[in-house]
Amino acid sequence: MSNLSKEDWTSLCPELTIEAANTLPQIDFTDDRLDDIARGVWGNGFIHEKPVFSQEQLQPLLKALTLLQAKGIPPVYLYVFDQPWYLFKQLNQLIAHFLGDEYALLPNLWAWYFDAPGERGWRPHQDCHLETVFDLGGDKMLMSLSLWIPLTDCTEENGCMFVLPRDKEHVLQDNPDMEQALLEPYAQSLPAAAGSVLGWPQDLVHWGGTFKEGAALSRASLSLEFQNTAFDPLVAPFLDAGAPPVFQERLGLIQRQYEKYKHIVSENEVRFFAEK
Repeated sequence: MSNLSKEDWTSLCPELTIEAANTLPQIDFTDDRLDDIARGVWGNGFIHEKPVFSQEQLQPLLKALTLLQAKGIPPVYLYVFDQPWYLFKQLNQLIAHFLGDEYALLPNLWAWYFDAPGERGWRPHQDCHLETVFDLGGDKMLMSLSLWIPLTDCTEENGCMFVLPRDKEHVLQDNPDMEQALLEPYAQSLPAAAGSVLGWPQDLVHWGGTFKEGAALSRASLSLEFQNTAFDPLVAPFLDAGAPPVFQERLGLIQRQYEKYKHIVSENEVRFFAEK
């Protein structure tokens, strides 16, 4: 896809833009709400917030993902456009609450779209194998955070997210390879309406569910990863959290995702990138 110009991409998805100014306001989180979210992170290990994005914002992204899917283009190419980046940028207040005002983007991103029985999210894994939560004399500090936004309602029928809560992590002692069948009795499902915000410290074990027979809705979602810049980059280089990469850098970044994740992505995505 590197041979397509900006004009080619915007002709393909005319409701989206490339390198346009971001005019979206930040989403306001009250101090009480941020404290509630933090208690969930420090306790259970994850964010599971009700929708904060409108259908008006989500529908152009979902329409574009559906089109990419129909054309056989991996969903991660949605990050050619501005809108996925600006969606996460609206969560600045939430992210800064955990990572500090000078947080950075990590060069890790992905998008998912599946609508056929048997298609599934990624198997149990950690985004980072290092400890990412630190206790500083009773105050917690977070090194890195993954955020996940569903563009459609995600249920156990169409493949919602699952996590291994902190109080169940002892099962990993007897299951270091994170075999899913052994983790499932201890898992917590995270059904989420479109526009919700899910997230976790990067050492939390999590995985995507399976699209089942009879599921009524496709499952579409986006993720980005962020880091506290007080720590050395987990993956270099840090990206500017204030503005997405320029067009050509986005294309290169998307191509590099395949090398990281080819062991875990779908067969169609493996085939697509292998042919490039």
